[in-house]
Amino acid sequence: MTSTALAVAASPAFLASCTAVICSPGPDSMLVLRLVSRARRRPPVLAAAAGMLIAGAGYAVAAVTGSMAVVLLRPELFLLWQIAGALVLALTGARALWEALRPGQAAPQPPAAGEPPADRLPRHLLLGFLCTAGNPKVGLFLTVFLPQFLPVEAPSAAALSLLALVYLAIGALWLLVLTEVGVRVVARRTAGEAAFPPLAARIGNAVAGLVLLGLALTLFVR
Repeated sequence: MTSTALAVAASPAFLASCTAVICSPGPDSMLVLRLVSRARRRPPVLAAAAGMLIAGAGYAVAAVTGSMAVVLLRPELFLLWQIAGALVLALTGARALWEALRPGQAAPQPPAAGEPPADRLPRHLLLGFLCTAGNPKVGLFLTVFLPQFLPVEAPSAAALSLLALVYLAIGALWLLVLTEVGVRVVARRTAGEAAFPPLAARIGNAVAGLVLLGLALTLFVR
């Protein structure tokens, strides 16, 4: 690990660039907000966030090792990968839109006293993983994004790994902040009573559903 890599990892330019990319609206952020609105509890949302980070770590490893270059050599593989990711986003968005439009849809109720909540954490973990893993452009982006902050000569795997670790740490922090703020806004801490009326919840689901469907279309056509 060189001093140059450490300096770059702590530089304002690199940190600001990572923050701008991570905090920009995308499938991960929309899925977190969608789950916050639906579950109104931290565990399922954090499980999905963990799945996103696992997929992100996989893409980081692929970027550092140069494995993502294989995707560029197989356009049909890249297309199938994109289609699978678009289907995940489309199904999630369609479900959110259906819940917004379905008549008589009740707001989620907190579990009764002494009853364990049905969080289905493995399911949310898988959903978060598929949301990120289904977008191969993440890996291609990291392959191009990380080396540009290092000297012109071929960057070492150790230096790229450090930058990737910082990138993932910022991503984890963003997902934690988004989850915490969302849960505090959508649900009251006292007795789990919904802070928003049912109409607002429907509007939130509709917006999330439309955005996810739009992102799915974008992923498919680009």
